[in-house]
Parts: sequence; C-alpha cells; structure tokens
Amino acid sequence: MLKACLRFCSEESALYFELKFNRFLKLYLSIWLCLIFVAANAQEDLFKGRITDGHSNLESAHILNLSKELQTISDANGAFEISADVSDTLVITFLGYSQLNFLVTEAQLSAESNLIELSKDGIPLEEVTVEGYRAMDAVALGLINKRPKKLTTNERKLKEAGDFKAVQLLGIVGGGVPIIPMLNKITGRTKRLKKRVAVENENLLKEYLHENYGSFCSKRLGLEGEQIDRFLYFAVINHDWDDLYPHAKEEQFEFRLIQAHQKYTASLLEESSSEKTFAVPSNN
Repeated sequence: MLKACLRFCSEESALYFELKFNRFLKLYLSIWLCLIFVAANAQEDLFKGRITDGHSNLESAHILNLSKELQTISDANGAFEISADVSDTLVITFLGYSQLNFLVTEAQLSAESNLIELSKDGIPLEEVTVEGYRAMDAVALGLINKRPKKLTTNERKLKEAGDFKAVQLLGIVGGGVPIIPMLNKITGRTKRLKKRVAVENENLLKEYLHENYGSFCSKRLGLEGEQIDRFLYFAVINHDWDDLYPHAKEEQFEFRLIQAHQKYTASLLEESSSEKTFAVPSNN
C-alpha cells in the first residue's frame, strides 16, 4: 500500500512538473517568435523632403544630420532622403540662403515628403576677397567642429548592430528595449563584428607603422625584410597604441618602438632557450 502511494505521488509530481515545463516552453517560444517578427519588420526611418526657395527647387543643397553624423545633398528636383529618428537635429544649408536648423518630429518621419523653404540671405557684402580653392564642407561652413570619423565597413556594421547592455532590459517597463541590438547580442553578431573591427584596426596600425617607421626599424633597430613585419606584428599585439596613434609626435612613436623591440628581443631569446632545452640529447 505504501509503495503504491509513493508511486502515485511520484507520478503526480512528474506530471505537474511536465505541465509547468510545457507552459514555460510555450511562453519562451512565443517571446522569441515576437522578437523575430519585430526584428524582421523593423525598418530604418527616413526623413524625406524637398527644398525650395518658394519659387524653384534648390539642387545640391546640403543636408546634415548632426545627431547621426550623416549628410546628403538634394537632387535636381530639390528632393532628398536621409536616415533620422525623432528629435534628431537636421541642418539645411545652401549658398546665398539662410541656414535652417530644426528637430525632426514623428509627423515629419511619417510624411511622404516635407516641403522645406529656405529664405535668401539678406546680408550685403561691402567687399569681396577672392581666395584660392577651399573645400566646402560642414566643417568649413562652421556647422560642426570636426569632420565625422570615416568608418570602415565593419565599424559601420557594428554601429548599426548596436551594443546591447544588460541594464537596457530595464527599458521593458517603458517599452523602450532596443530589439535589434538585443538580438545581435544573443546571436553573437555583435561579438563577431567587434572582433573583426579589432583585427581591422590592428592591420591598419601595422600598415601605418610600416609605412612611416619602416626605415627607423631598419636603421635604428637593425631589422630587415620579414623581420620588420614580424616585429611590427608583435609590437601591435603586445602594446597599447591608443594614446599615440595616429596624432602623436614622431619621437613618441620611436620611443614606443624601442620599448617594444626590447620585449621582442627578450621573447626571441626565451624562445631560443626553450628550443635548446628540448634539443638536449638523452644520456641513455
């Protein structure tokens, strides 16, 4: 009788846990399906507009998204498209016209096209000084303090993928969890892109050192040919260059290379010593 009761209780417990597990599994799969659906239907928001002066369309007007550091120009019809989110700052400029700055609204992103009218700059010129050619860009026009960094392909992909942090899960309460970055984090895409960017930056640094300090490695450090390539690879991997590359003075780079060469020589001696130890013949 006791055995029968125990068997019955164990069967009931197993059934209970099985039901609980099935419910959890269904909930888990439902959440994943929702996330995949949202990610599949997520689209980049584009601000679409047409620039005029009230009479005619303005071709080649400059449009700058200060928030995303993106820029484009209007076509022959004054039309343009640029990636934007709500509250991004857009700056519209055209030679001879007053600059227009504004914040993007949700209604503007939803519109098929936004009509943007620029007014002519009424400041009279008392004297005109002709100078040599100078590049006309957002920096030259004083719209931004420095040029946006030119991203490599992998850096651009990493920026688009986002870098999801666990603390962002707190946004569930307000419905503000970034879905795409979270999926990229779960699938490992963000980690793979970070690794690609790191390798890419190491190669760029190695090329920079070889181009600018190859002769220094040869004359001062006594390296030749493939020795220089092997040493520079060692220097890039085993030293931190963020405080120097690419704007430090030549003397600072040379001093860092001397330090790296000392470690490189020590590692070669250690490796040679280890090989000799293993090569000692047996007395037997």
